[in-house]
Amino acid sequence: MSLKLATLPLLLLPLVSHNSFAEQLDGLVVTATRTVTPAKQSLSSNVVITRDDIERFHYQTLEEVLSALPGVVMANSGGVGKQTSLFLRGTESNHTNIMVNGVKMATNAFGSTQLEHIALDQIDRIELVKGPQSSLYGADAIGGTVQIFTQQAKQGFNPELSVSYGSHDTRHAQFGFSAANESSWVSLQAGHKETEGFNACDGRSGVLFIGCYADEPDDDAYRSTALSLRAGHQFTANTSVEIFSLSNEGEVEFDGSVFSGNETRFLEHTYGITLDTAITDIWSITTSLSEGRSEADTSYNGTDVNFADNKKNYFTFQNDIQLNPDYLFSIGYDYEQDRITSDSNYAVTSRDNKAVFGQLLGRVGANDFRIALRSDDNEQFGQHTTGNLAIGRQIQPNLRVFASFGTAFSAPTLADLYFPFSSNPDLEPEESTSVEIGLTGQHFAIDWTASLYQTRIDDLIILDDTFTPDNISEAVIRGLELTAKTRLYDVDFDAQLTLMDPENRASGNNKGNVLTRRAEQTFSLKAHKSFGAYSIASTFYASGRRFDDAANTRRLSSYNTLDVNLGYQINKTMSADLKIANLFDQSYETISGFNSDSTHALLTFRYRP
Repeated sequence: MSLKLATLPLLLLPLVSHNSFAEQLDGLVVTATRTVTPAKQSLSSNVVITRDDIERFHYQTLEEVLSALPGVVMANSGGVGKQTSLFLRGTESNHTNIMVNGVKMATNAFGSTQLEHIALDQIDRIELVKGPQSSLYGADAIGGTVQIFTQQAKQGFNPELSVSYGSHDTRHAQFGFSAANESSWVSLQAGHKETEGFNACDGRSGVLFIGCYADEPDDDAYRSTALSLRAGHQFTANTSVEIFSLSNEGEVEFDGSVFSGNETRFLEHTYGITLDTAITDIWSITTSLSEGRSEADTSYNGTDVNFADNKKNYFTFQNDIQLNPDYLFSIGYDYEQDRITSDSNYAVTSRDNKAVFGQLLGRVGANDFRIALRSDDNEQFGQHTTGNLAIGRQIQPNLRVFASFGTAFSAPTLADLYFPFSSNPDLEPEESTSVEIGLTGQHFAIDWTASLYQTRIDDLIILDDTFTPDNISEAVIRGLELTAKTRLYDVDFDAQLTLMDPENRASGNNKGNVLTRRAEQTFSLKAHKSFGAYSIASTFYASGRRFDDAANTRRLSSYNTLDVNLGYQINKTMSADLKIANLFDQSYETISGFNSDSTHALLTFRYRP
């Protein structure tokens, strides 16, 4: 594939051949450059999870999908639907930019997207790009970017239905369809899930600020209804419009006070419209306008409290100009506005961020390069300029080397600054510099990668022992990531090993300590085999120790789990899957005081004519 074809803007592909969109994206990534690029030529470490991967391993949550990926550590506070945090390459949980269909999702008041409420039924594809992405996407991309693409329509009319039942009285039903012709397409997905859950937290610590500090020996249920719509029309050979909506609302019970009946009613909704037009053979424009909402009303023993609802308005305007077959220049403008509505008295309830960005992708001989520069004007914290420089070289036909340097920043959240119960109005923005060098190759039928990286964060915002945010002068995170994929005896294997040293470098008693909730080692091995109408897939995951406090006095032990999925194709239209998770009933914590699930199973029947 020539560089010119490889860098066509994302939404231009449906204009060329909408019905083969999924096939054309196979082996390509969008998030790394805001344009379509071959994954093997990307100058950023990246991972792509497809719809086939999700169904092959019968993943049930986004946490399951991401946890086994290199550089990823997840922390969960007591099961499905409970607060879930993503630590990418050792950075903070709000240092990963979460996007859907090219636009930013809303975050809660503390700057984190509610990953636990994103329903996998609605997802067609997930791209994870590691390393600083601020030069492309602005603040909050110190660790990287996760982009979710909702399900895409296929030619003709394609309905599907699935029903599931499992442990903890888990019930899940999903219905969807897609339809497309040469000029129009629509995909609609709807799902409902209910589970009685298990006891999220048993209050065994008896210490304030550890776990839930409450003894409520009950199951903590979760109920949610998810909807996804994606529809578009190609008006001319060069112009198309697409709309999308992704929402999930429901209730989640939790242990977190001395009262009983604690429950949060939530709504997560992102919707938008994108216009894509090719002005000339070498110049195309993509414009998107979206709104994201993250709302939660919490009830303590029947008393409702609205801590904060957040709304994000987002607009982006991007020009892609193919200067010649070897050079693609992109220039654009981003605008985002965050607004908070709360029963609490926030001193500031809104702020906006305006940015201009530019990027040059090119090739000189055997060398590929990327130069990106961005200037953000934050209403509260002024102007910040970030950049990224990366280069790659094909040393041999089966061996490639790449290196990158990037800067990033993240402004304190409105909750960090003004939340009435634990905030710090004197916080400074976080700034980072990152370097990475990597190798990718194929030898002895093994596709492998090796990456070394270092990220330095100045003025990192962490929570002290009373959950009050504070800047620490410096943190340095070093890591090694190794991956390998191969096929042996008709079995597909996929392994990853991450070794990480997330170190607090600030002066004081905690200097040299491990940053909280980051596992220093993770390993996963996935295997899949099909034989006739049957299939079996397994995921072994091992996590090293982590600490739950800055002083490193609360150690969370290492653990390992094994999940197994058995599949059977009943006939051409019906299939069944039995997922058994945590097969050896390992007991572990990823957040101090909160329980993990024991061995549990889920049986699913799927109809897809």
